[in-house]
Amino acid sequence: MGMLFFYLVIYLFIGFCRYKVFKKAGREDAWAGFVPVYNAIVLSQIIKKPSWFFILFYVPFVFYYAYFVTGDKLGKGFGKGENSTVWGVIGLLTGLFINMIVHAFGSDQFDSSAVPDETA
Repeated sequence: MGMLFFYLVIYLFIGFCRYKVFKKAGREDAWAGFVPVYNAIVLSQIIKKPSWFFILFYVPFVFYYAYFVTGDKLGKGFGKGENSTVWGVIGLLTGLFINMIVHAFGSDQFDSSAVPDETA
């Protein structure tokens, strides 16, 4: 029972971090940070990837690529363009956990014009 409570607290914390990142990105549906799968869809839209990109988060071994690209593009959006590759590697190694904490509680604002549009 103790582990269930621990996992619930971690899930709520990650959801709250995503909520704050989604709010900074200007999303009205920031509550999506707490909804499994839908939060990956919203995250894909924020980083301006095609609508099918969220599927890559759930494919074995391919999710490494999705984490790297998402970390890189979030880094660009939050004004860390010169170090965005470093943020991509951090996203890859931590499953975007550290990225979400830093972007959620940092003072940087999201600039969607800094993220290249690849939704074609």
